Amino acid sequence: MTSMQAFDPTGPAPVACWLLHYFDQWTQMFQGGSSMRVALQSLALAVFITTPVSARADDPAAEAVQAQIRTAVGRGLSVAQKAAANYPSHRNCFSCHHQTLPMLAMVAARSSGTEIDGKLLQTQAEFTHQSFADRKEAMNEGKGIGGTSMTVGYGLWALDLADWKPDDTTQAMVTFLLKNQRDDGRWMRFTSRPPLEDSDVMCTVLAAYGMGKYAAESQRAEVEAAMTKAMQWLAAAPIDSQEDRAARLWGFSLLGAQPGQLQAARDAVLAAQHDDGGWSQLDNMASDAYSTGQALFVLRVTGLAVSDAAYDRAARFLLKTQCDDGSWLVETRSKPIQTLFDNGDPHGKHQFISIPATSWAVAALAAANKSP
Repeated sequence: MTSMQAFDPTGPAPVACWLLHYFDQWTQMFQGGSSMRVALQSLALAVFITTPVSARADDPAAEAVQAQIRTAVGRGLSVAQKAAANYPSHRNCFSCHHQTLPMLAMVAARSSGTEIDGKLLQTQAEFTHQSFADRKEAMNEGKGIGGTSMTVGYGLWALDLADWKPDDTTQAMVTFLLKNQRDDGRWMRFTSRPPLEDSDVMCTVLAAYGMGKYAAESQRAEVEAAMTKAMQWLAAAPIDSQEDRAARLWGFSLLGAQPGQLQAARDAVLAAQHDDGGWSQLDNMASDAYSTGQALFVLRVTGLAVSDAAYDRAARFLLKTQCDDGSWLVETRSKPIQTLFDNGDPHGKHQFISIPATSWAVAALAAANKSP
């Protein structure tokens, strides 16, 4: 099993917002010149449409594009970091939506040259670790974790993002996963809270990823057998959502699928891209930043070049849908199972899916963010 590939920022994202903003300011100087203004704004839009993400770095237009994407990544990162920092003041247990995914945004941004709050990354890892350390005895019996395998999988990923060293807690987390694998090879989600906790495919991939990273030597043989079963299940698993598609592609890459399987999984993700450049949670829904950021991140770490037209279109979608406060709004479709609290994040009752969406979007755009 291989780890996630390092980010390779090789090009910029679209320049639409920058051009349209400054052309608009410029044309304000033409008193009553509405036709001139329309003409210049049309020119800005034309440049946006024809400037690819992979434009040459020595091209002045490309430099402006780089500034645009750096700004978008930085603004989104600020939202994700604040959300992660606030969460422990409200809850004392780990969460995938306010630990793992903001941590992913931080690591992705750092890999592209953006400055992050390194102390926050470490404290989030410590918070995550403590949440599981208190339950080692129960985990060694395969019990004691709310959210079960999905929670443990996300927890191990969070620790890996912070380069946490294997210890008796991570070993207990691996034991928990080994004890909870189903006979058919998958790991199952505990509840249905779409899109973040609604996919057995994602649950299985996260479990496999975490075990591959943190299995103790004494667990290796059992873990390898579990991964073989997981791969067999993954190859025939039903695919019902975009989360399923993205997770299958990521899982095939991590677990060493045959080239034909990997390409077919990649093609399935690419085929689901909408005309506006985004992806949607379900085929009959509109594109959103959660599914688009996730799809783009997974495509990138499994080998899609930034110069690919699909990447270019998706980056455009993310840039044009970023909110003024730096976040991306995605409306919740989960039925609440806990009492809602306000973490201080944007978008009220939608904040617990909008923070993951913002994190995925930052991680995806960071791959196209080349530092000066």
